[in-house]
Amino acid sequence: MTTSERTGVLVIRVWIEPDNRNQLRARITRSLDITTTDQVLTAAASIESICDTVRDWLEVFVAPAQL
Repeated sequence: MTTSERTGVLVIRVWIEPDNRNQLRARITRSLDITTTDQVLTAAASIESICDTVRDWLEVFVAPAQL
């Protein structure tokens, strides 16, 4: 039995917008499988929402492996 390795990718681009009240901004690009062109783009404006997005992605990524 051959086990194929699945690879996902998540990229977080962050920057500060000094003229806004909530200065932190992030664009998160994620894919559960790099062999496809499927990507999800998300915007976030707080450390908590960035962390939540990363946690959600990781939970979905490992879910099939836990079955």
